[in-house]
Amino acid sequence: MTSTLHSHRFAGSFFALFLLCALPCATWSAEPNQQAAKNQKAQQEPAQKGEGEGKAPFDPSTAKDAGVGMPTPYDKFIALDQLLTKTKVNWQQIFRKVAVDIDPDAFTDKDVAVPMILGVRIADGVMAIKAKDAELLNKCAADIEKLAKKLGVSDADLGRARAVRAAANKGEWLKVFMELGFFQQDIMKKIDEPEHATHGTLLIVTGWMQGARYTTTVVDENYSPETSNLLREPLLAKALKEKIESLPANLQSSPLVAKLRDVLPQIEKILNVARDGAIAKEDVEQLNKLATDAVKAAMGASS
Repeated sequence: MTSTLHSHRFAGSFFALFLLCALPCATWSAEPNQQAAKNQKAQQEPAQKGEGEGKAPFDPSTAKDAGVGMPTPYDKFIALDQLLTKTKVNWQQIFRKVAVDIDPDAFTDKDVAVPMILGVRIADGVMAIKAKDAELLNKCAADIEKLAKKLGVSDADLGRARAVRAAANKGEWLKVFMELGFFQQDIMKKIDEPEHATHGTLLIVTGWMQGARYTTTVVDENYSPETSNLLREPLLAKALKEKIESLPANLQSSPLVAKLRDVLPQIEKILNVARDGAIAKEDVEQLNKLATDAVKAAMGASS
């Protein structure tokens, strides 16, 4: 799974089906007709022996960090469905087992706790769509709206929350999927503004933690080397760790941030397995525990 995405492309990250639409168009040369002819010729003629041998290999040192966008567990849900054809996953049961139950009005710490819980509820919203549970999705959408308002997101930016709930109540799940993605993109655009930069970091990290709780729960209940490999993304864990470590000093003193600093290096170590290896079942259980510890710490910060 790609570990560096622009926050502005959160909707692209959320909509795996639409990623191709977001790819930039190729830049044409000053001689488009000649270029088109070359492309057509290349398609018609087989590659010659040794062709392209002069092309330089990929140099990781020249890669640029595009930042970390909001990771979504939805692609893993799809992959798990494809792997677990004999034991169909009961996504509604998984949702009810993992989703948090909060009172958004109880959270007052706008610097740390509110953005963290917002990230958790966004992940819950993604899961509610997979579970096709309108009742629980309505609750998620309402909580997301209230939490986002605490961070200064305006009513105008939250208009899609009503569209999400309306579509869910009608059972229009494709529309729900689209509207929730756009809704969260609206929130991320607001939080991506300079004055909300730290909010975005905390939202992204805890959203990923809650998504990890869902995926590790399913993998643990249906363990195999193949399912465990769906969890392997050490570069993303490293990027999230570095984002937390780069938070300003006044936030580093928060017990909630300290918890994230504690668990992320442990998670990165577990996820960093050989390409042909697998994550052991006991490590999957440990991943779930670490992510749960971080989420529950945020939930306990409501006073």
